[in-house]
Amino acid sequence: WRISSLESLALLAIIAAALLHACWNFILKDAGDKVVCTVIIYLTSLPFAVAGMLIAGLPSIDFVPILVLSASLQTGYCVVLFKGYQVGDLSSVYPIARGSAPIFVFVFSLLFFETNFELKTFFGIFVFCSGLLAYSFSFIRNTGSRLNEVAYALAIGLFIAGYSITDAIGTRLVGNALSFFGAMAIFNRLFLIAYLCSFEQSIIRRLREEFDNKFVLAGLFAFCCYAVILWAYTVLPIPVVTTLRESSVLFAVLLGVFVLGERLDKPKALMLLLVSIGFFLLLM
Repeated sequence: WRISSLESLALLAIIAAALLHACWNFILKDAGDKVVCTVIIYLTSLPFAVAGMLIAGLPSIDFVPILVLSASLQTGYCVVLFKGYQVGDLSSVYPIARGSAPIFVFVFSLLFFETNFELKTFFGIFVFCSGLLAYSFSFIRNTGSRLNEVAYALAIGLFIAGYSITDAIGTRLVGNALSFFGAMAIFNRLFLIAYLCSFEQSIIRRLREEFDNKFVLAGLFAFCCYAVILWAYTVLPIPVVTTLRESSVLFAVLLGVFVLGERLDKPKALMLLLVSIGFFLLLM
């Protein structure tokens, strides 16, 4: 795998998307009702996704199966996330989800799709994910997170891996990131609304009471992030995109240290070091 000028542009775009991802995750982390915040983020991004689809063109009806599959996996991700919030505070174990997802994607890609990975790509992904996982496990030791919280984090990682692979394949089949995003988003939001109405108590009242304009801004950030990632899937190998997008965790730690004044302790420093090494291995 040799980096071309277009691939360099995609790498820079992923980094920018990761920074935006860290920003809207800051908003989500601060939300009182994280289910409400997540729902507003998803619903806010829908009009932009549909507008992009109308500009880029509607995908063929032949692609409905991959669109529905991706939308279903995205909905499953949301459901597991909601249930995880009910079990406990996922903030301490969420890096497990983000760190395990690229590993799942790499293994699945190696087994079923792409097999021409260079050794440095493997080591880059391994070192990058090791940094995230080591940081999360140090959190677990300090906070005493329960086993079921870790289980939910791993389940979230599996869903992230699942929709990442289907999104990448779907975008390449459709031929345009905005076309795929808009059509998938319609199915996903319909599935999500059906779930909310069936299983989330008093969701309408909670949306009214907990609404915050910051959630709308987070939704705009989320749209930009995901549109960039889908486009990057058409340019770069799937595991590389999935790994580099998780550099949002690195940006989140840096924002915490330099904006919120959080202490840069040894686990954070180790995570920053390993993620940076993995990052540069993937760029070589």
